[in-house]
Amino acid sequence: MKKISILLFILGLIITVGLAIYFKSEVNPVDSDEITISHSGEMISKWPIFIGIGLMFVGATFFYASLSEKKSK
Repeated sequence: MKKISILLFILGLIITVGLAIYFKSEVNPVDSDEITISHSGEMISKWPIFIGIGLMFVGATFFYASLSEKKSK
């Protein structure tokens, strides 16, 4: 459980940082496309960032639970 929680936390961190860099709120005609940025310059898809934060939270919760489980034994 400890290895899975660390994996979930790292995966959530990679998703959060990667999408924070990839999804920009400025219009750049060179590297923007219709999937990432709307015509008004706003990000279209914000939910993947929340998935990354959620994975980090679940990983941290599982890690804390595995630490407290060992202390109780």
